[in-house]
Amino acid sequence: MNARNDKPGRVTLRDVAALAGVSVQTASHVMAGNMTVRLPESTRERVRAAAATLHYRPNRHAVAIRRGKTDVIGIWMPINRPIITYLRMLQAVSECANSSGYELMIVGLDRSEAVRPNGSIPADWPVDGIMTIDSGKAAERYRSDGSTLSTPICVLGLEQVANGDRVCWDLRSSVEQSVKTMIERGRTRVVHVTPRWIMDGFPREQRRLAYTTAMEEAGLEPRFIPCDDEASPGAHEAVARWLAEGNTADGFFGFTDTCAVGAAKATLKAGLRIPEDIAVWGVGDYPTAMDFNVPISTISAPITPIIQHAWQFLIERIEGKAPDENRLHMFPMSFVERDSTLV
Repeated sequence: MNARNDKPGRVTLRDVAALAGVSVQTASHVMAGNMTVRLPESTRERVRAAAATLHYRPNRHAVAIRRGKTDVIGIWMPINRPIITYLRMLQAVSECANSSGYELMIVGLDRSEAVRPNGSIPADWPVDGIMTIDSGKAAERYRSDGSTLSTPICVLGLEQVANGDRVCWDLRSSVEQSVKTMIERGRTRVVHVTPRWIMDGFPREQRRLAYTTAMEEAGLEPRFIPCDDEASPGAHEAVARWLAEGNTADGFFGFTDTCAVGAAKATLKAGLRIPEDIAVWGVGDYPTAMDFNVPISTISAPITPIIQHAWQFLIERIEGKAPDENRLHMFPMSFVERDSTLV
């Protein structure tokens, strides 16, 4: 078999069948791995060899229609928040997929609109299930179309959808406890350094709510420093400008570790000491926090167990083994206290 594919365009199953000298139906059974149809092994080998010669790749849409299954999981996540937590989650999801025989389809969404950058949601893409990362609002919009109800969803977050489960981490109480810890140690002017988009459009964001609750319960005024993004340079610039205007603080709580590091850099540049003058706490357990010249205290989520649990929930729904009611599993977070808050 020395034929070569010189045709332009996509190689079809008909091309494979012709080269192998079999019917299209026979080629289809072989390429689908259908062992319920009795075929000589020599025939199967001939079809496989023809497919390899022609570099044939099955059409996933056609396979999905025949089998009712794609072996693909959609991962929905924001693409305009380049944070290390997402990379850690994707690594954990990839490990789950590799061990389960699934492939992943990554769908980039816009953070603020819960849609793709072109304004749409990927409602028509054939996948066996969907896992959303910081994209629960997109899942809610997806479910607003009744035709999507059959696709199982696992939301990494608190949003609840039909035929779906939720796995999350106890961010709100963890942040609240961190801020209370600083207050209990005599820090009465703790300021929250957070992205401007949180201040403009997310009044009930978990960190913002937790910080506000801890301050108000202690009879203290919540104060915020909005920064243009959550990267360290943006936080550095915002905090440096805030301090130069004559404002004072004895603690900074960063939306993420990068915000905390930016605040810490501005603090030191202003001639203030960490933690003697200003304590600094962040979220995420990023390497940049641990490696800063004054290691930054942080709150850490158990990423691998979270993803593994969410994956198990999703696979059980795909296989019809999940209960009818929605499930919720909340993971505790851990406190990693370092020099930036220890006096």
